Amino acid sequence: MQYKYRRMSESRLHKTLRSKDGALCLLGLLASMFFGCVKWNDSKPVTDPRLTNPYCNDPAAVNYNWGFPGKPDNSICIYPTDKFSGRFLFIDSMYSESGASAGNFVGAQTDTLIFTVLSHTKMTVAGLGGKSGTLNLTAYTFTATIDTTVGDSLTANSGQLLGATTDTVNGTIFYSMIDSQLHINLQIINDTGMASHSGKAKRL
Repeated sequence: MQYKYRRMSESRLHKTLRSKDGALCLLGLLASMFFGCVKWNDSKPVTDPRLTNPYCNDPAAVNYNWGFPGKPDNSICIYPTDKFSGRFLFIDSMYSESGASAGNFVGAQTDTLIFTVLSHTKMTVAGLGGKSGTLNLTAYTFTATIDTTVGDSLTANSGQLLGATTDTVNGTIFYSMIDSQLHINLQIINDTGMASHSGKAKRL
């Protein structure tokens, strides 16, 4: 018996090969999807360590939002007057005129200053210059300013009277977190002129 073979045309041959290649690709894709599917396991939750860090959430505090983000904890808040409360030994260097940069050194004395806290921003200090009486101060940061009770912003020598004297005092007292001391810079004006008192005070 004789068999007759028909010669397959080139175009038909290409179509056949392409169809076979497509089928093989599809089968390969399905196989990879089948064997590549792995059951999803939820990973253990990770807690951001910053979210457990306590921070002060009171805008009135000096350390407001320090350490944010974290967990609000107002028990760690530090208020402006907190660092001033108590007794301090003040080494007072006195200069004529406007201080060490422009005045002459007059002398030095040691004063025991007593700070009494009235609120988060208000306090008094006694013992400056060994004189009686107290001075009122206001602090919104770690810098306290002598309250102005004599004169105003238009008065050349505004400030606060020191005790029963006619001495008018103005200036600032700054608490340093670097050396934990008070840095004092005051000016005292009286009928003989102006003198500056500056130095550091260490907690007793």
